[in-house]
Formats: sequence, structure tokens, C-alpha cells
Amino acid sequence: MQLSRIITKEKIALLYEDMKEQFPINELKSLEHFTKYLEEEKYYFFEIEDKGYIFLIDVDGFIWVDYFAIYKNFQSFGLGGKVISFLKDFFKDKKGIFFEVQKQDKNDINSIRRQNFYIKNGAYPLNLTYYFPNEEGGLLMDLFYLKLNTKPDKKEIKDTIKSVFDIIHFDIKSEAKNCLLKIR
Repeated sequence: MQLSRIITKEKIALLYEDMKEQFPINELKSLEHFTKYLEEEKYYFFEIEDKGYIFLIDVDGFIWVDYFAIYKNFQSFGLGGKVISFLKDFFKDKKGIFFEVQKQDKNDINSIRRQNFYIKNGAYPLNLTYYFPNEEGGLLMDLFYLKLNTKPDKKEIKDTIKSVFDIIHFDIKSEAKNCLLKIR
């Protein structure tokens, strides 16, 4: 498995075209967000052997996967699982990995497949109410966690989400960000 770091606006723009097809529009940030992330030292863009991409943040000892996709013509061949195994090994010294995952919808087989994928690869949903900040105010999603070395407590989860939101949702006011998480 090989990940190549992406560092150009042109490449990000090309990947963004695929993202518009693979992610629900209410989960997708603007292209301007992604070009701004190129300036953020904790945000990483990786292409997966010309077969997909993963965007992630290294913050507070955790990894936060912002976007992860395999190109459609390479899906269902086990590549996603290989990427997760690679991440487990590559980040073995980190506490763990967070994944934002679309809620299951019985009318959308892909939402069920996504959740099953993360569970099959060792991640589990955290017991919290989590909203992905978007133009509508917030999209209810599941937040999954893959333990590498530590199971986070409620304070660590909240602090990590705050740190991540400060990076990837820089355009949303702090008060609004605070309303988007409720830990049960």
C-alpha cells in the first residue's frame, strides 16, 4: 500500500470533482475549504495508488479522517480494508482514529454498507449525538472510533472534536460549533 501526499490546488480540484459524485452534497465542504487546508500543517491530503484518496487531520494524538473514498471502478475489491490496515500500522503510535460516517438509512444501501465497512474493520460507533457542521446548521452523523492505543474518555472526545472543528470548520462561529455535540 502506498499513499502519496497531495500538495497542489490543481490536484485537489480534480479530486473534488470525484468527491461531488461520491459524497452527499450536505456532507461536502467547498473547494475553497480544501485549498485553504493546504496551508494547514495538521491537515493531510493523500492519494491511494491512483485508486482513491483520504484526507485526514493529526490532532491531539488522534487521527481524524475527514474524507475517504475509493474510486468507483476500484470499489468492492478489498482496497478500503487494506487502507484501514495501512492506517493502523502507519499511525500505530497514535491513540486512535475517528471517522465521520453517514447515518444508516434503510432506503439507502450505501449508508448501510459504509457503516458495516467500518465495523468490519474494527471501528465502533461512539455513544454521542454528533452533527457535521454544514450550511443547514448541522447534519446528524455517527462518529466511529478505531482504537489503536487508547479508548478516549468524554473530555478527550470533546476536546479533539473542538480542535478538529477549529481547523476544518474555520468559517463557523465557536458558539455554533459547541451546539453540534452531545455526549450521552
